[in-house]
Amino acid sequence: MEEQRVEVRLISALEKVLPNKEPTMYEMNGSALQGERYHFQIAFKALSYNFTRNTIQVKGELAPYTQVRYVQLAPSTYVDNDLDDYYLTKDCTLVPDPLMPLNTMGVMIYYGQWRTAWVSVCVPVGMKAGVYPLTLELYDMAGKLMSTLTYHLEVIGAKLPETDLVLTNWMHYDGICAKHGVKVFGEKFYRIFDKYLDAFTKSGFNMLLTPLFTPPLDTNIGDERMTAQLVEIEKDGGRYAFKFDKLKKFIRFAMRRGVRYLELSHLFTQWGGKACPKIMAKVDGREQRIFGWDVPSDDPSYVAFLDQFLPALKEALKGMGVWELCYFHLTDEPHADHIPAYIKCRELVKKHIEGRPIMDAMSHYDFYEQGLVDIPVPTITVYPDFAKHNVNPLFVYNCCGPRNGYFSNRFINMPAERTRILGLQLYQTGVQGYLHWGFNFYNSFLSLEEIDPYATTDAFGAYTAGDGYIVYPGQDSVNGSIRSETINDGFQDYRAMKLLESLVGREQALAFLQEKGVEGYQTYPRDAKKIKELREEINLRIKNCL
Repeated sequence: MEEQRVEVRLISALEKVLPNKEPTMYEMNGSALQGERYHFQIAFKALSYNFTRNTIQVKGELAPYTQVRYVQLAPSTYVDNDLDDYYLTKDCTLVPDPLMPLNTMGVMIYYGQWRTAWVSVCVPVGMKAGVYPLTLELYDMAGKLMSTLTYHLEVIGAKLPETDLVLTNWMHYDGICAKHGVKVFGEKFYRIFDKYLDAFTKSGFNMLLTPLFTPPLDTNIGDERMTAQLVEIEKDGGRYAFKFDKLKKFIRFAMRRGVRYLELSHLFTQWGGKACPKIMAKVDGREQRIFGWDVPSDDPSYVAFLDQFLPALKEALKGMGVWELCYFHLTDEPHADHIPAYIKCRELVKKHIEGRPIMDAMSHYDFYEQGLVDIPVPTITVYPDFAKHNVNPLFVYNCCGPRNGYFSNRFINMPAERTRILGLQLYQTGVQGYLHWGFNFYNSFLSLEEIDPYATTDAFGAYTAGDGYIVYPGQDSVNGSIRSETINDGFQDYRAMKLLESLVGREQALAFLQEKGVEGYQTYPRDAKKIKELREEINLRIKNCL
């Protein structure tokens, strides 16, 4: 058998390698703070046509803290005509994204095509400062050494601080059940949910969408999504009895795994709050739907329900000691003409939850000006409309848009640095939180049917590829993505800036970012090497202050 010849290189995690394009961002070294997840890649291409399964062995003091995954390709099929010029590709093509465990197939090296392996190093807290060589050896299926590469990672003698941001990315519980064949909130569900929570917190998120009732999100009017309701209800005429055992179990489970805040699911339907969420209850011993699209949000029956439910919920959450960690939603993405309906919804809820904020994704300042929302969450495109009025607290979000204007987003066909820059932008603008709607939305537009996220990345033509999720279902597991890691890298950049701020002051830290061209959500260096150098300089400045 002809010996396989390969070309192997170490490259930056900020380079998404297309199969037919030569990698250019070579990287042999970098630096990280204690407690940081640090990444780089191994790029390889076979120079001869000879199929083999390859393995990678990691050696060095950091080896026990290192994970290697294979970067799989995903389809980028939905491309708008109005995109700006800062995309990896605008073609309907395959782009690297899913991070797959090295199973029995090992690392696949294709003839004439560039592919990569993703290397993650979890730097231990307390590790002595210094430069640590990490050796990576590539072997063929016969055990023959094909290539040896060494990456030098400098560990800075300071711990990456915990974030002070509230960071949420909506978990979709029907997606977990559908892709893993488990019953919602059953014993097998929690075994899988544990892995989703691990992926969630490793992506940097700390606020979890908590389904009191099936979240009324991305659902076709008149249709239903799979029931995902934690509150058990018994209805007897106009009286209700509530059991919170499932909710308590869910909250305790999540908070033991790193969740710090609870985002209680919306109490009215999306896009204006015209109707009620899907709510199930036992009536005469039988489970049935008692509210939904057919019941207006201000119907006297729903008003009576809320008047009984919200005080009981408050008492339960206080009993668990988590009331001060809870945030409430009314309706997602209301528009300016929904203000009258929003006023009614707020009046129904606010009287029962004094002391806890209402937050909603909305992009019209009028809601805040009229005192209708405690924490507005505008899209980053209209952030200036709120910032000029010194709104505090203020969260921001992005989702299906923006797609142009050089705003940060997390689409599969965007360059990684455009996704990562969000962390420094959150720091520079001084907001208190960030929201995105799609952690694991494995449905089509309006949840009309399920999708295979490895094959369909655009919700059947509705969203720019990758908008609906950043993790992929595995075999009784969850697979991350280049984007989930890059998002967390951005959040780590934010945390590094907070550490620098503690050493030099916020004024000097902001001056540094301004000097580097980071200002607002559109102005930043549109160059991967400059973003990499920027983070390295943050680390150097921290090191020089120690």
